[in-house]
Amino acid sequence: MTKRSTYPEWVKKHRQKGTNISCIGGKYYLYSVSSKWNKEKGRAQKKTEAYLGRITEEGFIPKGIKAPKETPNITVKECGATSAIIELGEDLLVKLRDTFGKDGEVVFAIAVSRLIEKCPFKRTENQYVNSYISEILPNLKLSPKDISLFLKEFGTKRAKIVAFMQGFIGEDANILFDGTAIVSNSENMAVNRIGYNAHGDFNPQFNLMYAFSSDEAQPVYYRVIAGNVRDITALSLTLEESGMKNGIIVADKGFASEANFKDIEEAKIKYVIPLKRNSTEIDYKAFQNGDKSAFDGHFMFKGRPIWYVNNDNVYSFLDPDLKTNEERAYLSAIERKTDGYTIEKFHEKQHEFGSITLKSNAEKNAKETFLLYKQRREIEQSFDFLKNLLEQDKSYMQSETSLEAWAFINHIALLLCYKIYSLLKSKEVISQYSIADFLAHLKYICKIKIDGIWKTSEITKKTAALIDKLGLHIT
Repeated sequence: MTKRSTYPEWVKKHRQKGTNISCIGGKYYLYSVSSKWNKEKGRAQKKTEAYLGRITEEGFIPKGIKAPKETPNITVKECGATSAIIELGEDLLVKLRDTFGKDGEVVFAIAVSRLIEKCPFKRTENQYVNSYISEILPNLKLSPKDISLFLKEFGTKRAKIVAFMQGFIGEDANILFDGTAIVSNSENMAVNRIGYNAHGDFNPQFNLMYAFSSDEAQPVYYRVIAGNVRDITALSLTLEESGMKNGIIVADKGFASEANFKDIEEAKIKYVIPLKRNSTEIDYKAFQNGDKSAFDGHFMFKGRPIWYVNNDNVYSFLDPDLKTNEERAYLSAIERKTDGYTIEKFHEKQHEFGSITLKSNAEKNAKETFLLYKQRREIEQSFDFLKNLLEQDKSYMQSETSLEAWAFINHIALLLCYKIYSLLKSKEVISQYSIADFLAHLKYICKIKIDGIWKTSEITKKTAALIDKLGLHIT
């Protein structure tokens, strides 16, 4: 029994005349007492009469009143989107660990936070702590200061980064190349240059050269180059570094100049490049007489015929559906009295409507060349994922090494995007759910830890149906 003098103050304040306090098993109890003179002992002797109740730090709890339960130890962490991404990207995490060790886990965790919440580096630690990934990949140092030091050190590992990316490039794969400009306001990097991009932006920028595997339908390689360096200038070194043997540059119409074609031919680089409709290299004879026998042949694309003429590897294609749409658009502009649109000009260029002309040295037949060009949209989509879904259209890095790490983390986030995109396509729900929709549904599923035991929160019927449709395991 604890001596009265050692009782805490919050216990002693409940002792009043006619009561006594006892400590049993570390808990405090209050009893009523009476006093009766003991003749034999010659003094008053206390006698416990009744149990009155329990004393707690919160106060006195009378007999017959149940003490309130202690507040359970509860932790809540997002797990739905995280669990799905880890399940889909498990092979990616393994490769990162194999190549970079613990640093690979850091890259993966930052990429996941960027994908789910578009997290800048300064908010990554908070996202990590409140995500179940901190239980799967524990003890990662992701404070702003830790990440800053990590970027500077990790960005020196370009050789390992290249080796990692080469593991995604098959020897016989068809690789498409394209580049995009990223605005950067750092004054400390040599790659920052005043350059021109498709939006007419002359801000300081650098270029990201990207390679896309048409066979695997995903980006496989990137390289950071100076903002004032043309894609063609950098492409030879890019091909050499990556080790790719079947690289094909698929450019837009703005690339089709005599100087560019000369440079690319001298560099012995394969290409598929569209020509402008007024190019002198295009022969429109087959388009003008309306006789399909004048074409060299046709193939089917998405259920419609595509007619073509091959003029020394300059392929001119006629898409009847595109022709109808362009004619309708032009005639509608005439009806609206839009400046520059006249029926005379319509007659002059009517044979051009619906045409696509591609110049190529890639040694592909007409259909293969056409399909390669159409896959350019896939590369543009990867840039859309990077700049809009991940919101990485600008960089605030202050050194080339940090920028390299920034680019690689975004590359991993892009690969995770394509894991989700591929799943949505394979399950034929891509028309109903975008990647953003997928993440929005899942990121509100939480893990709740109550007194040391993790449990999964409730899941709505619609989200549960999506999870079941996709064959995911959110537990």
